[in-house]
Amino acid sequence: ATMDDDLKNAENRCGQTMLCLSASGSSIIAELMRLRQNVPEIFLADSAQAEGGGGANSPYREVLFDFAYLKSSEEFERIINSSTTLLDLDQDVADTYLPILMRFYALFESIVTYLEEYLDFLANLRAGVFIQYTVDSVLRDVHGKQLMCELLYLYGAMLLLLERHLPGPTREKIVISVMRHAGGGG
Repeated sequence: ATMDDDLKNAENRCGQTMLCLSASGSSIIAELMRLRQNVPEIFLADSAQAEGGGGANSPYREVLFDFAYLKSSEEFERIINSSTTLLDLDQDVADTYLPILMRFYALFESIVTYLEEYLDFLANLRAGVFIQYTVDSVLRDVHGKQLMCELLYLYGAMLLLLERHLPGPTREKIVISVMRHAGGGG
């Protein structure tokens, strides 16, 4: 049997690992594309899209925080706890948006997990875990070459789509809201 046949074989751990990673990457992108249409307006950072939402005039801006919250969370919490209006707004964010925010958080975690699994796969390939394969031999194989490129492409596409549809300030507000209201996402 040639290496070509081996990588496509259902019994081949190296090929199956790459195929599973590819399927995982594609499903992450599909979830990102579904979720991008469901970003709560109050989390859209000071953009034209955020009319009445998270813009500078929104009452929610006082209970939605970026990563600056991590440096002085006690101070931010003290401010919220000193005002019944802010407490009510904060509770409204949790009651109204936490389920969708948890999906976004799971998406962010899955992107991190994808990268970790991709890097583990490459490390295992270099370490000889897939006995008859090296990075070079996989890249010489027509299917291996395609899958290796696809795995890296999928990760790049995730990052580009994430930045386009969920800019950094929006992601930060989502992460901090989940951390505050759900104790870190799970």
